[in-house]
Amino acid sequence: MSIAGDGIVEGSARIFVPALMFQAVAIGGAYATGREIIEFGAVFGALGWGAGVAMAVVGAVLSYLVYETARRYRLFDYSAMTRHLIGRFSWLFDVIYIPFAIAIFAVLSSATGNILRDTLGLDYWVGVTAIVVVSAVVTLQGTDVIEKFNGIGTILLMAGYVVFSILVIATHWDNLVRVFSAMDHSLRPDAGIGDALLVGAIYVGLGFVVYPSTLMTVRHLRSRRDAAAAGILTGSLFVVPWFLTFFALMGFYPSPVVFDAPVPWLVMLQEHPGFIVLIYGVLVGWTLVATAVGILQSIIIRVDQTLIETGRPTLAFAQKSAITLVSLLVGALLAQIGIIHLIAIGYLIGAIALLVVFGLPLVVRSGKFLLPGARETGEIAS
Repeated sequence: MSIAGDGIVEGSARIFVPALMFQAVAIGGAYATGREIIEFGAVFGALGWGAGVAMAVVGAVLSYLVYETARRYRLFDYSAMTRHLIGRFSWLFDVIYIPFAIAIFAVLSSATGNILRDTLGLDYWVGVTAIVVVSAVVTLQGTDVIEKFNGIGTILLMAGYVVFSILVIATHWDNLVRVFSAMDHSLRPDAGIGDALLVGAIYVGLGFVVYPSTLMTVRHLRSRRDAAAAGILTGSLFVVPWFLTFFALMGFYPSPVVFDAPVPWLVMLQEHPGFIVLIYGVLVGWTLVATAVGILQSIIIRVDQTLIETGRPTLAFAQKSAITLVSLLVGALLAQIGIIHLIAIGYLIGAIALLVVFGLPLVVRSGKFLLPGARETGEIAS
């Protein structure tokens, strides 16, 4: 997506770019299979909407703080951002971020293997190999290609989710109404709305593994108002597929056939024409690649920045290729653990850790930007 000039179209586009990049990177690891929505919301049944509301509100605030901090101090890579937030302890973010990124690669690999097997009848490892190869190729094309690839994929997938959700909700409307009429939360009978809100707020911590890939797009933002608009868009876009999937899942609640499935969307779409499942497979395949690419790019930028700071040349193409392939291959091997355990345990631990290491310092250091009297411009980091 080209951002140039001062016209109305360009002005609107620059605000959308960080939100679209965030969504493109987040959606594969956060929504593509439907498993994530079950673990972080839908399991609460009629109370699950609270998780989505918490995600939208907390996500918008944190996104604004990230974008405005990066814009004011020109922190366009996560090394500079973490040094600004936690100083000499910035290495803690790497200790959490890189293993979490590998865990996400594992989820993406497992999801791709399952989806291509169930939609096209291909061997599981063909799907795993496919995401490794395509992700590596796109990553090594550079920032401009990544922005375009992720932006297009996000728009297409969002459109797809609307269609898929309408199809599922329309055919299972009666059960959805029953769930909310009876306030059914039988899979978590002892839970209350507070539990759902807390889970949603914790799940926002997943965003801190995504923000590093969006920092390169913050260079397009020109003012505090731009950062605020981009933050609101990010929080809003983040929960659109969440709510669409949540309401679709309520059409099946509490069926173990769906709620115990590694890729619930495939089960929910099985009763529809085969081409629908095929379209789902193509769109989700695109977004799984987009997620892997965004995270890989942020890791490469982090390494390059460290090399620059130590007076050494940045990574050669062969070195970037090696980092990309090794990261993806380790994730592919970990995929054998399975989507359900990776998301239920790995995502929860990673999200909490990132909230502590990145989220709390962000609020403490940058919370002043939420005040009405905060100055429009700030110090520019040297």
